[in-house]
Amino acid sequence: MWHKTIAGLLSGLIVMILVPSSISLLFPNYIGVVLALGLIFALSAWAGVMTWCYAADNSKQAWLRAAKASVPTVIIFIGIFFTAAGPTV
Repeated sequence: MWHKTIAGLLSGLIVMILVPSSISLLFPNYIGVVLALGLIFALSAWAGVMTWCYAADNSKQAWLRAAKASVPTVIIFIGIFFTAAGPTV
């Protein structure tokens, strides 16, 4: 049970932090709106990822589900981080 909980917590946290951050990097002029909406939707996404991991049959399947949720999010964030232009002054 603890493996499922930790897998869901960690992968959900990664998704919750990196998705709004990625969107705010793409739209720097609307950072307030993006972060406010991101907070609402990211908490729901975190709960969804935790539920999906917790519904796994065993701990290996829970960690695989966690990887399916968090690895693409990390790759997309890294790609946006290194390719998005910084703020212009």
